[in-house]
Amino acid sequence: MLRFTIIAVLACLFSQTSGAYWSGKISSPLWSIDAPSGSVRWLEIHNLNTAKADGLYHIEVLERRSTDPPWKFKSLAHHMAVTEQALRASAIAPFKRGSVNPATYDAAFEKWKSSHANNNAFICETTVIACLAETPN
Repeated sequence: MLRFTIIAVLACLFSQTSGAYWSGKISSPLWSIDAPSGSVRWLEIHNLNTAKADGLYHIEVLERRSTDPPWKFKSLAHHMAVTEQALRASAIAPFKRGSVNPATYDAAFEKWKSSHANNNAFICETTVIACLAETPN
């Protein structure tokens, strides 16, 4: 019986961490997302105030090793357009700090807008992690 209880508790814990779904208000521009062991990943929403109007969140995805200082990070996606459902399926919790200079984001966003004008822009509808594998940076 004890073994079953331990397995049930562990299964519950792992299902909550690997299957993120944020059901609260999206009020912060910074969110932690799933990361490999030894890493920290987060996303920054660049259009938090206007996302509700058009239904798309424009984000940048960042990562650093857990042992590295906060300023030593890399961009996994300079820009990604995501639906609210994809954002909620990816967000674990608000991230305290990690906003970066938007120069690389701005250039990538301009490129996305050109593709969008030609009906050829990628929009993430699953999870941020799944979409990272689908899109070149």
